[in-house]
Amino acid sequence: MGAYPLTDPCPFDILNGSGSRYNPMPIGAFRRRLLAMMAAIFAGAVSPASADQGDKQGWSLGSDPRKRVFLRFVPANDGPRVLVLGCLRDVDSFIVLSEQDIGIGDGQAATLTLANGAARHVVEGKFERDGAGVGRPAFASEIDADGKTLQQIRVKLLPVLEGKGPIVLSVGSTSRELPVAGLAKLLSGFKSVCFGQR
Repeated sequence: MGAYPLTDPCPFDILNGSGSRYNPMPIGAFRRRLLAMMAAIFAGAVSPASADQGDKQGWSLGSDPRKRVFLRFVPANDGPRVLVLGCLRDVDSFIVLSEQDIGIGDGQAATLTLANGAARHVVEGKFERDGAGVGRPAFASEIDADGKTLQQIRVKLLPVLEGKGPIVLSVGSTSRELPVAGLAKLLSGFKSVCFGQR
């Protein structure tokens, strides 16, 4: 896994073609805390308890020299991170988080879908009681993502992010629309880190 070994190694089966899905990888408490801490750092927060403070409404991007980039959407200032796409090239990991409480039990498997017109990106994961590390329930998914897998993700994800919008985020039977205003100008930074050459 690179210079920062993490717990819970688990292989992924990626099904190609329309409706591709990524099987869930169990996310241990150590890894959840680590990812939440990184997300908090990119938000400019000082502690996990205040991790969402300082988030501005809309889309934002954070990155660091270790080849890590996080694309986030929050519906209001200091609001929940409805969507976090995290690409950690140094440890070959791609994460998807969605802070929301839709009544799915802790540890229960769930499916998250991002759709924009005919484009769809589907991810399998779990609901965690403290999935984002800030005391809120969240959908959480992690994918072992080497270069080949990242290119497979790119084929499905970028048409969703680059479409005219809105993006429809669905978890279980609950859906919400994410506006695309402000997203286009952030995509080049996200793509260069996540899908570019190391």
